[in-house]
Amino acid sequence: MAARLGLGSARDEPIEYARPEAVVALLRDIGPVAVKFGQILAMRGDLLEPEWIAALSKLQDRVPPLPFATVLPLIEEAIGGPIGNCFSHFDEKAIAAASIAQVHAATLLDGRDVIVKVRRPGIERIVDADLRLLRRLARIAERRIPEIARLKPDELLRHFAESLDREMDLSAEARSSDSIGAFLKDLGVRTARFDWELSGRRVNIQERFRGIPASDLEAARRANLDLTALASTYAQVVLRMIIINGHFHADPHPGNVFFLEDGALGLIDFGAVGTLLPKRREELVRLGLAIASEDTAGVVDILMLWAGDPDVDRIRLEEALAELIDRFSNVLLEQIDLGDIFQRVFALLREFHLALPPDLALVLRTLLTAEGFVRRIDPSFDMTRELAPLARELMRERTSPARLRGEAGKLLAALGRAALSTPSLVGQIEKVARTGTIPISIAPRDLERLRGGGRGSGGNPQLYPAALAICAAIVFTSEPRLAALLALLSVALAIADWLRRRR
Repeated sequence: MAARLGLGSARDEPIEYARPEAVVALLRDIGPVAVKFGQILAMRGDLLEPEWIAALSKLQDRVPPLPFATVLPLIEEAIGGPIGNCFSHFDEKAIAAASIAQVHAATLLDGRDVIVKVRRPGIERIVDADLRLLRRLARIAERRIPEIARLKPDELLRHFAESLDREMDLSAEARSSDSIGAFLKDLGVRTARFDWELSGRRVNIQERFRGIPASDLEAARRANLDLTALASTYAQVVLRMIIINGHFHADPHPGNVFFLEDGALGLIDFGAVGTLLPKRREELVRLGLAIASEDTAGVVDILMLWAGDPDVDRIRLEEALAELIDRFSNVLLEQIDLGDIFQRVFALLREFHLALPPDLALVLRTLLTAEGFVRRIDPSFDMTRELAPLARELMRERTSPARLRGEAGKLLAALGRAALSTPSLVGQIEKVARTGTIPISIAPRDLERLRGGGRGSGGNPQLYPAALAICAAIVFTSEPRLAALLALLSVALAIADWLRRRR
């Protein structure tokens, strides 16, 4: 890979021979930001082969915690004085640590148990340096290695940088916890409350949940919890956050879920969140309708839209999709394995070099995380059974009177804008009809560019036949003989250019 980037001696090995383990080791060596980027790549089954996903999945964002004396000044600066002014107890030993922040347990003066998350000092400089290094490597790779260019690594890193910037702001976690928690409240799910007077960008202080971590299923069974009911609630929570709310917890793994003492579910760590805009939800609805009606052309239209309309063999893609849809069309909804569907879809996307937008990739990662968790609780649990009524609810919302009124309002507004511009449009048409000429304006900058091009070259001979053909089409109605002459001249020039290039 170094040789292909121009950083080493030339070698003939194709990039396919690169070892995933070596790339993973490289990411570890670059630093914590590269490790986090590798974790993001591990979620992109639409881009990378299974062996790469398996290797990248081994990257862990775990680092030794910093000594308490190092983070104490940051905490005291954030709360505006010595920790004794706010806390009756503060555990100096961190209970968790990652590349961005570490976490301590504490008790406020009013007796509330809290979690104090503090950002590692100097992490902003490290993140900035690592990102600049990664983006430079990505741009070199895009220029020199076509196999990597199709993955659009620089675009991936740009979205990753935006996500990392939100994660660096610890107050953003508090805002997300509050806003998503307000939606989840009616579902019987709690999110941690934050102490806004003491929380900011570098430190946040949140409620400490008391209960059983969902990662400890044996303790949950010993407590005689109804795990099947909890799995159903959890699945509904994840699906409703994505499909109905459009703002969701993007990392709902068992370590971020609690079975609380009052029987409710608790969600923590809203550092990673996703957003599904109404436009994207609309596209998902269109995709669902196309799949349900076995309209492979409609499915291809959506996939091509998401991938940026690349040059692919559309007929072969439609045939492959038709085969995939047919495979599941006769299977009962309760028997569909989401993981199996995703793996087959990812393989198809990789085959045709189609990439999902980052927001949808995050949705799929979240769904796979959720399904893996509920299957651990109950191997027979079926996420699609929870998905079906939500899909119907989304369809009802799409055709609701309120939605139709909103669409009608947009249409009327568009018609109003058209009506307001009608007088000037009619005036322009009348002027063209009266004078027989069409005014054309060229910006001075473009005119200078044309003049410069004329001085520097004789033009592109391949453009002349096309220009003559366009002229022939324009004058065909009024001057058919001239049009025929221009068309013959266009063909003659095209043949002459072809013969010239054959020599």
